[in-house]
Amino acid sequence: MNELLESIKYNNKEFPEQELKYIIEHRENFIPEFLKILKNAKENYEEILEDEEYFIHIYALYLLAEFKEKKAFSLIIDLFSLPGEILYQMFGEFITGDLCRIMASVCGDDIDSIKKFIENNNIDVYMRIAGINTFVVLLAEGMISRDEVVKYYKSLFQGKLEREHSEIWSGLINACCDIHPEEFYEDIKKLYEDDLVEDMYICLEDVEDVMKFNKEHVVSDLKNQSYHTFITDTISELKSWASFERKDIIPLDRVKYKEKSKRDNKKKKNKKKQAKASKKKQRKK
Repeated sequence: MNELLESIKYNNKEFPEQELKYIIEHRENFIPEFLKILKNAKENYEEILEDEEYFIHIYALYLLAEFKEKKAFSLIIDLFSLPGEILYQMFGEFITGDLCRIMASVCGDDIDSIKKFIENNNIDVYMRIAGINTFVVLLAEGMISRDEVVKYYKSLFQGKLEREHSEIWSGLINACCDIHPEEFYEDIKKLYEDDLVEDMYICLEDVEDVMKFNKEHVVSDLKNQSYHTFITDTISELKSWASFERKDIIPLDRVKYKEKSKRDNKKKKNKKKQAKASKKKQRKK
């Protein structure tokens, strides 16, 4: 077992598919070791940062998520409470897309810990956004009801998040649109009026576009979106990463924010910025 773990400890640019298949088939033997790897990642992150090829901590995250290992949850919460600059060096941009899926896969019914994670403004904003998106995954997987998510998201608008300009509002608005923003529209509108939202990711017009769709359809469609599902197949998740130089596979973009919305509204947003700049000039005159 130790020899196999040693063989996947570093990324040698060749995806270890057979090794991972063996681990998955004998998961009970490997789970304790992967839990130790996560604990070590938090306690000795300096060593990981010194070696760019260290990779086993990423395998550990995905495999424990696939195994639905609840013992990993507190370790993940602890690990991703590290400063953001450290986490980006350790994990790269995958955390903006898959962390919510990993957390949802292992959290069980410990919703309170996710809420504390989201509401802790000492944690990196993108980790907190992943926490917000965890609720969307849990809803898509039928683990919680939409009413529960609406109630909690409303509480974030109404005082549980710091009332200051922050990217966390863009993340919350995106999540609201994922489950249909009807109940949040006035709260969202107020954020834009108070200039608390960075609209380069999502603007009020995007929200209004989603409002036109049937709520039940929006919620039911969550199940058809891979980025709103549990981690169930580590091999298919990782084998197409750009980290593994496979010529026959196009690397996936791991960024979570809605690329379609960005494309559709790029021209519109540029015009808005030009209009704002024009107004500022006029005021100066």
